[in-house]
Amino acid sequence: MMDRAVFIIISVLLAALATPPAFAGSKKKKATPAQYQAPVISNVTGNTITVSEERSARIFIITQFTEINVNGQRAAVADLKPGMTVGVTIGVDPTRASRINATGVPAGGGQKKK
Repeated sequence: MMDRAVFIIISVLLAALATPPAFAGSKKKKATPAQYQAPVISNVTGNTITVSEERSARIFIITQFTEINVNGQRAAVADLKPGMTVGVTIGVDPTRASRINATGVPAGGGQKKK
């Protein structure tokens, strides 16, 4: 009878140790999800565009074959402004932009084309 009582006590203690406390997760701080920052145009000079992301910047060459769209409309290099959100597609040469899709109006405004 004594062996059975010891066995039950040991079983209960092992079960208690193996189960995590119900409120253990509430003491830890929840991790905040990382905020994604879309690439933005930081500079446009002549035939180059500088695109900045969180911790890096890349310069792309714009050629006569580069397709440029601003807010969904065909555009020219002159329509690209610092502060616009941008997506750049590259071709075989990673320094040349084959397509640039920019959106938004840079800080300071600007007028929409009709």
